[in-house]
Amino acid sequence: MIKELAEQLSHGNNLTIDQMTSVMDEILTGTQSDENVAEFLKNLTEKGESDDELLAMLNKMEEYSLHISPNCKGKIIDVCGTGGDKLKTFNISTAASFVIAAAGGNVAKHGNRSISGVSGSADIFEYFGFDLNSEPNKVNETIEKFGIGFMFAQKFHPAM
Repeated sequence: MIKELAEQLSHGNNLTIDQMTSVMDEILTGTQSDENVAEFLKNLTEKGESDDELLAMLNKMEEYSLHISPNCKGKIIDVCGTGGDKLKTFNISTAASFVIAAAGGNVAKHGNRSISGVSGSADIFEYFGFDLNSEPNKVNETIEKFGIGFMFAQKFHPAM
């Protein structure tokens, strides 16, 4: 299915929610080759993602992700940067996360190691002693105790 849908995207056609849901299942279960996935994603990026395509991707990513549910007062936010801006800029989203937690907010920071920047959020949290491979229950406890916890992308999105 992924090859047919990649072809459809190459002609500028949007996919339906059902089509995108099916292809995301193929991608996230590892049943497609890296080459097929790369071609599909290249064509999708060149066409530009539709609202329905993004919604289907979001729903499938959530389905295949680990989840947390800390018991804390107020809402929980995730402050995210773009990651990989290739400009070697300061990691402001992670710094902002610590400021928010220090001010009494609850932050479930989600991120990865640096690929092209000076430091990724995982690099910073690891430097401060956070265990990048913490299970969801440990992240819950950390948020409940300190107002901030870290979800390492590789751990919380095992399908990726």
